[in-house]
Amino acid sequence: MKIEKTFPATAGFDDPFLLEVVGRCPPEDVGGPWGYEEFREAIADTDHERHHELLEWWGSADYDPGEVDARNLRKNVEALAAKWKRRSRKKT
Repeated sequence: MKIEKTFPATAGFDDPFLLEVVGRCPPEDVGGPWGYEEFREAIADTDHERHHELLEWWGSADYDPGEVDARNLRKNVEALAAKWKRRSRKKT
């Protein structure tokens, strides 16, 4: 998740919310940007020298970098927003 810009509070929009979803996260432990690029190439190309190795590691040939679970992401942002809600301070 990347926060690109913040805005002054606007009535009706007090909590953080998801504006746009672009692309899928790289798999965990894929090897940074270079490893992710090789992973994408290898999964897509059956003739790639690491195709079978990375396919076995990932577990499926169905990797679409453009596929996004926007509903789940929105749910996660809403959960974060609930944690970040302003709460009144207890007087001591």
